[in-house]
Amino acid sequence: MENKLVFSLTLSQQLKLTPNLVLGLELLQVPLLQLEEILKNEVEENPLIEPLDFIYESSATYYEPSESEESSPAPSPVSVRQELLKQVNLEFEGVDREIAAFIVDNLDRRGLLTLSPEEIARKFAVPVEVVEEVRERLKTLEPAGCGSLTLKELLEAQLRELGAPDRLVASLEKLELLTDREKFLSETGLTEEEYRELLSYLRHVDLSPFEDGFGAVKVKPDIRVWLEGGEVKVEVLTPPWFNFKVNSHYLKHADREELRKFINEKYQRALYLKKAIENRNETLRKLAKALFERQREFLKDGRTVNPLTISELASQISLHESTVSRAVKDKFVETPFGIYPLRYFFKKGVSGTSVDEVKRLIRELIEDEDKRKPLSDSKIASLLKGKGIKIARRTVAKYREEMGIPGAYERRKR
Repeated sequence: MENKLVFSLTLSQQLKLTPNLVLGLELLQVPLLQLEEILKNEVEENPLIEPLDFIYESSATYYEPSESEESSPAPSPVSVRQELLKQVNLEFEGVDREIAAFIVDNLDRRGLLTLSPEEIARKFAVPVEVVEEVRERLKTLEPAGCGSLTLKELLEAQLRELGAPDRLVASLEKLELLTDREKFLSETGLTEEEYRELLSYLRHVDLSPFEDGFGAVKVKPDIRVWLEGGEVKVEVLTPPWFNFKVNSHYLKHADREELRKFINEKYQRALYLKKAIENRNETLRKLAKALFERQREFLKDGRTVNPLTISELASQISLHESTVSRAVKDKFVETPFGIYPLRYFFKKGVSGTSVDEVKRLIRELIEDEDKRKPLSDSKIASLLKGKGIKIARRTVAKYREEMGIPGAYERRKR
């Protein structure tokens, strides 16, 4: 146990992000509050960055904040545990939901499960396989990896969430050798390039995703979305001072070679930072627009969430799945019905079909059955498969029971 603790602390220290690394796609991953801190540090360290709200209004490039930006909501207190339970209520039903909620209530501050699956199975009088199935699904929610039993499992879940190749995820089987590069490469068969790629992914992991799960943490919505005249409207929320210009004055007056080199580096970094923020905002706008076109019903009733995966959305907007995953991670959206994590709106459903629709189909099949030979749950699952809906017999039974429909034996007319 002592060795594992030392290792996790060492790993955390090695993978700490630095301001120089948080650019490009890395800016896409961080939520608004963290991005504010990053840009604040950049402004302090780079004399060529000038926020536009400090400039007089006589220039053609002046920026005037819109009313909506000026009225952007202040950070709201939320509990990580509460947000995770929101997702549980959306993704699970029946006894699976009870098991998932129980697991959430028994996570430590690192998001690791403090009970064994066997103990949970005994409590709910279900097979261990049922608990494991729930736990695996829970690990895909936000924050990724919650419900893991070990540090390795937590890291694997987060790397999959980031879109890391299977070969890199599999290499975590030798996680204890990671700090010994040569031995790690020898045991895993990774190349030098793959090793560097793995370290790049690991820089994004969170070794304590549930650190604030027992209290309130501050969040700011990154996006605001609403319906206006039947059209989905999206606004990426950024403070006015996120708009800045890059002052080239210093370049013209740098009279020493060493000074010119320093100023040029700062100039190039400022330009890249500006472009990276613009790209981040455009990606979030494009993503949110497509997402809520799919979730239009939610913007009307605050309840309905249609099935949608990150993979499906990525394909729709022609972005890599890992890019969409980064964009969704730790982001919040303000809707007419409150502030929600973006992850809330990715509901897997059953083979791309909403649970409500699957239940409707089950009910229809039972209503049309021959009451002298009622359909078994296995037969219903088979018929649904013929409609393109892959569903297990156990899931059919669960949905049937939730609708208050008795089993085939009880429905049979004698």
